[in-house]
Formats: sequence, structure tokens, C-alpha cells
Amino acid sequence: MPNPVAFPSTPFIRWFVKDNEGLDQGTRLKLLEGPFTSRAALVAAGMNTLLICSVAVALHPTVFFISWLVADMVIWIIRWFLLQRFVASDKPRIRYATDLSLLFGLIWAAEIGIGTAGCVISQDAVLQVLACTSAVSMTGAAAMRNQGVPRYAFMQILLMDIPMKLATLFQPEPILRVLILQAPMYLIGLWVLLNNLNANLTKAYVAEAQSTHSATHDKLTGVLNRLGILNILTDSLSAKANEDKRFCVLCLDLDGFKKINDAHGHAAGDSVLVSFSAMISRLVRKGDAVARIGGDEFIVTMPDSDKASASLIAERIIKNLDEYTGSNPAYDGLGVSIGIAETLPLEFSSVEQVLCRADIAMYNAKSAGKNCFRFG
Repeated sequence: MPNPVAFPSTPFIRWFVKDNEGLDQGTRLKLLEGPFTSRAALVAAGMNTLLICSVAVALHPTVFFISWLVADMVIWIIRWFLLQRFVASDKPRIRYATDLSLLFGLIWAAEIGIGTAGCVISQDAVLQVLACTSAVSMTGAAAMRNQGVPRYAFMQILLMDIPMKLATLFQPEPILRVLILQAPMYLIGLWVLLNNLNANLTKAYVAEAQSTHSATHDKLTGVLNRLGILNILTDSLSAKANEDKRFCVLCLDLDGFKKINDAHGHAAGDSVLVSFSAMISRLVRKGDAVARIGGDEFIVTMPDSDKASASLIAERIIKNLDEYTGSNPAYDGLGVSIGIAETLPLEFSSVEQVLCRADIAMYNAKSAGKNCFRFG
């Protein structure tokens, strides 16, 4: 299932998630998932702040604390609604969904900070202890949940912590002002912690991506390998079963490749495979996939395509390979035979059936004189 999280659209919110711009897009999106992936965390946070607000209203039913309780409930409901739309894949995306979710996360943090400041100023010792303890626990939770985007997490921490510290200036107990002296050490420590957490999480995601890439891509050419293309075929055919679309698979086999290996060595053969893979990748459409499944045999998948589209790609591949061999006399006699299998709308075909048809068509192309394509 595609990642429901997208990068923010507005410059203001986008600034908060620019910590990992040197990484690839997939890894950055995974790091951005933190604020959107845990309903349990949002429920726990909501229950915690609701409890503190309720105690504040019970002890001091003033306009300030009643307003804090109402604001906390409204903000939590909005955040819950936005999170539900993220995790429900069958719901249409809300415009600026990521921006709104992150913005309300900041508003929620500011609301906690202001409410905690009110508790400190209230001079109620019980309320001060409860609110300050809750605020500190919430800053720790923000650091852990949003470690993938440390700049955003640190802004939440500042919004929760700074109002509480400043509030000590407006209450009569001087010893509480020690919190202001403690603030730099506390915040620097959290910033260091956030960056260490982010570094460890980033390393884990990068290692995971590299492992996945190695498992699904051919080491020599860099295109997909057999496992990678089988995964794509399985997903594509499964999706096609619910869509009124055609789907084409091309099976390609280089003609005369063994002669090049025998005459010029495996290094020359590897060079041909790398060049051929790069050529195919340039010629296919953006949504197509290219794979080397062993030796000199390749597969191209073309979703949402018909025989005409597949024929055009096959002709381009044959023509470009002719030009390649023409400029490299040592590779004279190199060609490609292509078999094309098309699946029709509402046709239920397995991966094995489609590949078998493409493979048979490829051998028919070889029997027809090679360096051509046939349909299966």
C-alpha cells in the first residue's frame, strides 16, 4: 500500500521537516511518519491532558481553566479526525492534510504550554505539581514519537516548556524560578537526545532500504532482479483484476551474446549487459519496470498498456540495439528477440501464465529469424 504521508505543501510547515533533505524521498517519508502512525499515542496523550484540565477546572472553575479544557477537547478531536483520514486508505485525501496535522500538533503543544503556565501562576501546589509533571512527560513523548523530524519535535518541546518556565516569574514562590536556570541545560539535553535518536533511526531506515534494494535488484546492471520483478508483477496483476485496463509483459533475450563472451571475455559481456540495461531503462515509460532475470534475459512490465504501446517499445529497443552494435564492430551480430504477452481487461491470469506466454512468444521471435518481436 502506498505511503499515505506526503511532504508538507506550505513553506511554513515544510521548514519544520527539512532535517533530512540529503536522504532519498522514501526514507524521508518514513522518518516523517512518526506524527501520523499511532492512534494509541494520541489517545494516551489526550487522556493525560484531559485529566489535568479537568482537575484544574474542578479546583479552580475560572474562565481560563474552563477555556483550556474546551480548547484541549476541540484540538484533540481535530487531530483525531486528521489521523483517522491518514490511516483509512479508503478515504479521500484532505487537501493540505500533512500541513494541517503538523500545524495542529504545534497548536496542541502551545495549548499545553499555556495551560501549564496558568497552573503555575495559580499558586495551587497540587495543580502545579500535576501540570508540570504532565508537561515534562509530554515533552519526552514528543521527542520519542517525532524523532524522525527533530526540528518539529523540538518546536513542540519549546511550546510546551517555555511558557511553564516563564510563568514562574509571575507567582510569589521564588524557588520555582530555578526552573528558568535549569531550562538551557534541559533543552540542550533534549536537542542532543533528539538528534541522536534521529541519527539512529535514519541509520536503521537507510540500512533497511539498502537491504531491500540488494534483495530486489541485479548487482551488475542495477535494474530489478527476478524477485523484484515478480513482486511488481504480482502487485500489478492483483491491482489489474479490479480495473478495466490492459497490461503487457515483454520477455527479451539477447541473440549472439555467447559469441561476444567467448570472443572478448566476460568483462566485455558484462559491459554489453550494463549498456543494454541502461538503454532499455531510457526507452521505457516512467511507470514501466525493467529487470534482468538471469544471464542475458530481461523482463519489461508495462502497466496500463496495449499491443500498440508494447510494439512501439519493442521496435525502439531493436532499433537502438542495432545502432549500438553498429558503433561497436566487436559486437557485430548482437541482436534481441522479444516476446510480448498482453492481459486483457477482467482477464484473471497468474504471474506464471503471463511469463510463460511472453517466453513462448520470445522463442517464436527467435524461430522467425531473431532480432524481432512476436506476441503470445
